[in-house]
Amino acid sequence: MLKKALVAFACLFAFTATVEAQPALISGTLLKGPSIGGTDRFAGRNVLQVRGEQGLGSVTGGILTGPAVYLFTEEIINFQGEIGTVHGTVTISKNDGSIIVLGLSGFTSGASPTAQTVTVHGSWVVLSASGPASGLQGEGQFTADENFITGETEGVFSGRIH
Repeated sequence: MLKKALVAFACLFAFTATVEAQPALISGTLLKGPSIGGTDRFAGRNVLQVRGEQGLGSVTGGILTGPAVYLFTEEIINFQGEIGTVHGTVTISKNDGSIIVLGLSGFTSGASPTAQTVTVHGSWVVLSASGPASGLQGEGQFTADENFITGETEGVFSGRIH
């Protein structure tokens, strides 16, 4: 009897571990407040380079829910082509003490010296996770509209976590 119970428990444990390892779909929203700091310089004719810009906000979507600090390591905007690239990180602090860092990489469109808003499309990936979320992995896409004057941004994201 004990042997049957142990076999049943082992099967249940193996099934649970397998289910937990499966990727899960995730989606949600992102919000970034006004831009803070950073340095701007023209890197060429009609090409603006922005480094070190920050923003405070939040991310809402499953395990990725919490207050967030956005840090853009570099953004390059070509006003003539009305396009640009953006690279940065989002650090999410969770109520359970977890810290999750996402990497962002994307493109802007509609960027001109007179633009009020630009659209940003790109991808995200979990770079690190500590605390109860340790070991979290994931990747996906995002789309956002940015107020080109203030840096305030609202958007949506989707992807898989495991």
